This record gives sequence, structure tokens and C-alpha cells, in this order.
Amino acid sequence: MAQRKTQTNASGRIGGWALITGASAGIGRELAHAFAARRYDLVLAARTEAAIDALGRELATNHAVRVKTLPVDVAEPGAPQAMADALAEAGVEVGVLVNNAGVLTEGPFAGGALEAQLNLLQVNVVAVTALTRLFLPPMLARGEGRILNVASIAAFMPVPQLALYAATKAFVLSLTEAVGEEIRGSGVTATALCPGFTDTGMMRDSALARMVPQAATMSPKAVAEAGCAACLRGEAIVVPGLANRLITSGAPLAPRALVRALGGALNAGGWERLAAALQGLAGARGRTNP
Repeated sequence: MAQRKTQTNASGRIGGWALITGASAGIGRELAHAFAARRYDLVLAARTEAAIDALGRELATNHAVRVKTLPVDVAEPGAPQAMADALAEAGVEVGVLVNNAGVLTEGPFAGGALEAQLNLLQVNVVAVTALTRLFLPPMLARGEGRILNVASIAAFMPVPQLALYAATKAFVLSLTEAVGEEIRGSGVTATALCPGFTDTGMMRDSALARMVPQAATMSPKAVAEAGCAACLRGEAIVVPGLANRLITSGAPLAPRALVRALGGALNAGGWERLAAALQGLAGARGRTNP
């Protein structure tokens, strides 16, 4: 059966609404601004109803777009299906899905609270998977759509003290790339946004992030602009920031010991481990290349 193209497809703009999870603050809030500036009608989803209501009023006034809000906690097992049902009932056609909601836990994996770890998996993995699965088929049926999944540069390496968080972001990156290949040529694309350290509330609350120089931290607005633009262009992966791109481009090619040391460089003694790994690598090359 031939795929139906929407009327806006000819103009290069994706039809339908942009659904953004975790839209109340940080990168999610700035993604809402970015899509609104491009005249996309918005569905803002987050736990904090007052925050998304206020943001919705602001965006509707400043950009003359329609805005709906969904107060929801995607950590609840039935939340993705409930969101899809509510939007279908309201006649809202989602053309752009932005899976931005995420949580972070830090510290030794063995000492973490199991309940918090399972909650992290529910938000960072299960909800992303469910929402992508629910909204992708209608996009394919229409022959156009965009999915933007927010991962992290932590997706490219194991990160001690952030073991579970980094693992979930590796899942998001892998899922996004694989799905993107499956739907190649369909008119629908999937993009993974992989920011580094970003000046958000979640990062400011992180003990590890406080060790990062301010010069190495990006603004959520800059990250969101890069992600929004790459998503609408249909790019597979976007890593904002030159330093972040250098780290992520080298990680797949580097020896795993070096990658582990790089991931652990923010921990106590991490930089010493990184230096030792580099020295070991140089020594090995010296022995094989006299």
C-alpha cells in the first residue's frame, strides 16, 4: 500500500504536533522553545504541572503555536500507553516525538538503592522504548515523522559511579541507530542527541559534575538547538560541542582499557588511571614498533 504523505511534507516541514517529555526544565524546556520557534504545535509532558502550564502559556504567546500539556510521570508503567490514548482521543497527531525525560543516579552500583535503580531503568529505557514503539507506526503509515531520543556522551563508554546511567544511555543510542536503519527511506528518521556536561538542574545536583570546569559545560539552549536542527534534518547522531565530538569519535577506536579509564576520569584517582592507561598503550606500541 502506498504511504500517504501529509500536505506539509512538500514544504520540508514535518506535519503534526511535537511531543516532548521532560519538558518542564533543562534541555527539555529549551527543546520546547526550539520547536516552538520553528512553529511546531506542542504537547508538553512532565511531572510538574505548574511548570509546563506556565511554559505552554509563554510559548503560545511568543510563537503563536498551539500547546497542550500532559502532567505525567513516565516512571509509571502504564504512562506511555495512557499518553498515546489521551492524544488519540484528543485528535492529536504526533509528527515529532522527543524522548527527553531522564533521571540520573550516581555512586557505586553495589551500594545504590535498588528502587532508585529500577526507577532509572523505567524512565531512561522502558518509557523511551514504549513511546517510540507506540508513536512510530503511525508515522510510518503517514510516510513522515521524526524521533529525537536524548542520550549522552556517556553512551560511548562505561562510566564508573554512573554505571547504570551510562548503560541506559548506551541502550538509547543503540536503539535509535538500529531503528533508524530499519526505517531508512520511509520518510521517518530517528536521531540520538548525545550531549556532554550541560548546565541543568540534574547536573548541578551531581557531585561528579561539580568537578567539571565551567568551560567544559554547555548551555541547555545550545544543546537543544543542535538537537532540534539535527532531528529535523534527519541526522542519525548529533554530539554538540567540539570537545564532546573528539571524545566520542575516538572512543569506538580506542582500546577498551583506555575507554574505561576515560569513563572513570571524573572519579577519585580517575585522571591517574587515565594517564597510566595512556602510558601502558604507549609502552605496548613501543615494544611492537622498535
